[in-house]
Amino acid sequence: MRGLTTKRTLLWMVMVLTMLVLAACAGAKNNGNATNTPSESTAAPTTESASPSAPIEKITLKALMHTSWLKGGMEAVLKDSAEKAGITLEIEKLPEGADGDNLIKTRFATNDKPDLLFFYGGVNEGYGLGKPEEQFVSQEDQPWMANFDKKVWTGAFDSAGTFYAAPYGGSNLAVMLYNKKVFEGLNLQIPTTMDEFWAASEVISKAGKVPVYLSAKDAWTLQIPTHQSGAAQVDLQEITNKVFSNKATFANFDAQRQGMTFLEEVVNKKYVNKDYLSDTYDNAQKALANGDAAMYPMATWVMTDIAAKYPEQTKDIGAFLIPFNGEGKDVAGVYPPNAMYVVKGSNQEAAQKFVNYFESVETQNIYFGAEGGIPAIKGVTNTLLTPAELDAQKFSEEGKAGPTGVNPSNGIPAYGYGDYPAFLQDLVAGAKTPEQVQEAEQKELVKNAKAKDDPNFK
Repeated sequence: MRGLTTKRTLLWMVMVLTMLVLAACAGAKNNGNATNTPSESTAAPTTESASPSAPIEKITLKALMHTSWLKGGMEAVLKDSAEKAGITLEIEKLPEGADGDNLIKTRFATNDKPDLLFFYGGVNEGYGLGKPEEQFVSQEDQPWMANFDKKVWTGAFDSAGTFYAAPYGGSNLAVMLYNKKVFEGLNLQIPTTMDEFWAASEVISKAGKVPVYLSAKDAWTLQIPTHQSGAAQVDLQEITNKVFSNKATFANFDAQRQGMTFLEEVVNKKYVNKDYLSDTYDNAQKALANGDAAMYPMATWVMTDIAAKYPEQTKDIGAFLIPFNGEGKDVAGVYPPNAMYVVKGSNQEAAQKFVNYFESVETQNIYFGAEGGIPAIKGVTNTLLTPAELDAQKFSEEGKAGPTGVNPSNGIPAYGYGDYPAFLQDLVAGAKTPEQVQEAEQKELVKNAKAKDDPNFK
């Protein structure tokens, strides 16, 4: 995941997610699909269709996305799309994190572009794909926008005020997932302070189970605790603006550093799995579901994978907030949905047809009936949410959720700040301290800003 993803303030994103949660909860059932059918008044116009007597024109579109983004929801949609819209996607699946992002940048740089790009929302020229207005088709006047609240997502999905991105998947929250059976078997309560957290970890360790599972082989997963802690940063937008205009440094993100310190401490206290440096995201899912591990810091999107692999165990998994600050001051980190883009080219008309089909309420009900997450399209009633996701939703309803980070505003340019997941790998391996991680981020930011001749970094 990216470290800096939205432009809204903490309070605004809390209200935004709460509204989305309430809308999604209206038709949701615990561990099952709601069966409500959306009324005609809520359904967005669907893609243009041929007359009933005419055969559907079939077309195959090329698409790029990260491997883990293709799950049950999209698989269900692709089957429906081939039958009803006559569109088949030839999806090239890419590695996770920076490796996949760099491959996408290379493809755009060499003009080897797909028809549809599944990427992050709100891209700008700094993402290395070129100018959005030159690469992508604007979604401003497309029919699906009738059920999309632009005010809610301005700052997360727009590019300098124009929407090129269409939502793909649902919102998620960065939390601590835990196995309820393990906690109940050891008479443990959800910790509300870090002292209670470490005490519970000691009990779990003495019982022969892994207190906190780390999947450091997949470096991106190490970001989650820092994203939760960072969501509680005071004056987040102001500090971000100062960092990217050389008036402050990454060291000023003290809330982010809390998450790094947590990673350092949980390793030093030996409350992690023995092979944490070589264990993977898949390993973590199995350990948590089976009760070999008591806790796993992760975003709620993992529940889609766990529900597919270990359906009987989903009821045993809940969510709580790592009590970095205690006293009710902790919040969950909010991740907006990923996005899909219609790439300008010879197949852009057909690609747009697929996007309009995908974002219709009818298709969104198919998607969210097979995959978790909070829909960004209004009127979706068929959702599939696990107990852990329902636990996480309560944080937003209680005002305990905020953005994992924000982009600089007021025309201040954003620059890359290095391979953050790799820096965190160094941290848990003992090669960097939290302070050194932030120094590495700062060094990369300054280098990239100077490369662009930014006068603030002269």
